[in-house]
Amino acid sequence: MRVACPWARSSDGRGGYGLAAAWFALGGALIGVLGTVLTELARGRRDDRNVWREELRSVCAEFVSEVAHIQDLSHELRRSPEDPEFRRAAQETHSRLRALQDRLRLTSKSVATQEAARRLQHYTYYQWRSTLGGRGEFWQAHEEIGTWLTAFNVAARKELGLEGTSVYQDPPEGFPIPGDRPRSVAGSEADPATP
Repeated sequence: MRVACPWARSSDGRGGYGLAAAWFALGGALIGVLGTVLTELARGRRDDRNVWREELRSVCAEFVSEVAHIQDLSHELRRSPEDPEFRRAAQETHSRLRALQDRLRLTSKSVATQEAARRLQHYTYYQWRSTLGGRGEFWQAHEEIGTWLTAFNVAARKELGLEGTSVYQDPPEGFPIPGDRPRSVAGSEADPATP
């Protein structure tokens, strides 16, 4: 006895549509599978970008933190160049800074970010070494650090896709020191509403 397949027969019972219907079913299945695969591939790439962006943000923040730390230690060493605790802490901080700079070279896709990080590592090293009698001039290195820190932040923000790559920079003359404001009249303070 023959079993009739519904897709193998035409509406008039003679057959002929079955093969076309099978091809359409197979095509629909392939389109469905291909759509799912492409969607998962796109999601995977987006997730990879998000992981990369978060890693770059993290290493940039750690790097800037270590730059600030070694600068603070350098200021302390200017006052107490023979202090063994400050010397050890500066050596450890510089080692972490070098490691972070290498992580940035591996993580960052931007040559500008990598160069700024390398320059920062270079100038913080010479600022630190100048406190111990080594080569380099402390305040010149300090100025270069400020310049390259701004360049680093601009490049990193651009690479991270943050809107606006402008970065605030302190005025070259610095901020006024509280309590050093001139008095307008002998014995009375200047108007507090004036900046």
